[in-house]
Amino acid sequence: MATPGHEFKRPATVAQDVYRHLRSQLLSGALRGGSWLREQEVAATLSVSRTPVREAIRQLAQEGLVTLEANRGVRVHEPTLAEAVATYEVRERLEGMAARLAATRSPEHGKTARNSLRAKLKAMLAIPDHDYAGHIEADNEFHLCVAGLSDNPILLELVDRLNTRVNRVKVLTRHVNSTPAAHQQHEDIAAAIIDGDPDLAERRMAEHIRANLEIVEEHFRSSATATREGAA
Repeated sequence: MATPGHEFKRPATVAQDVYRHLRSQLLSGALRGGSWLREQEVAATLSVSRTPVREAIRQLAQEGLVTLEANRGVRVHEPTLAEAVATYEVRERLEGMAARLAATRSPEHGKTARNSLRAKLKAMLAIPDHDYAGHIEADNEFHLCVAGLSDNPILLELVDRLNTRVNRVKVLTRHVNSTPAAHQQHEDIAAAIIDGDPDLAERRMAEHIRANLEIVEEHFRSSATATREGAA
């Protein structure tokens, strides 16, 4: 169940630790979409009772990372193309707005905005390439930072809530989060905000999100091709 080199720790309650462990496994793709998640197997692997595992799975189900199927068990969520497109259409509008507002208010924040964004970028670069879950979490933090700089608490709340849905799709793009292209896109967004250019900040954020959706769409095209060839 655990990925090679992953150490299972217990910093808080057992249920929360099981949750963190499974969430990392889900975001990293170690638990593949469509596969079954067996309570008993998880409990045995982590040397815990089934009660904290059940609590952790309930929390993951609320985030949509797993699905509880009546009389069958727990299945790892497998995003569809339609789900990805719908999610990213909303994401592009919300986060484009967040970037625009952040750039508009950048002169008011000044050094604080610059330091906050630079810190998030630095944190992303410090994560090992193979730590897919870590990159997804760091990416979320960067985008939440942008939303926070918008000075619009409703927008920040919506972006934070949308991240729950976005995470279900980000699993499909996990391999590109550590690439130079992804880092450059984040650098460009941050630079436009720091420079106080609302139009450019909004455009760069929208381009970044569309680029990730294109990767998702290519994933589904490749999967469909492989399926057809396998059936031939």
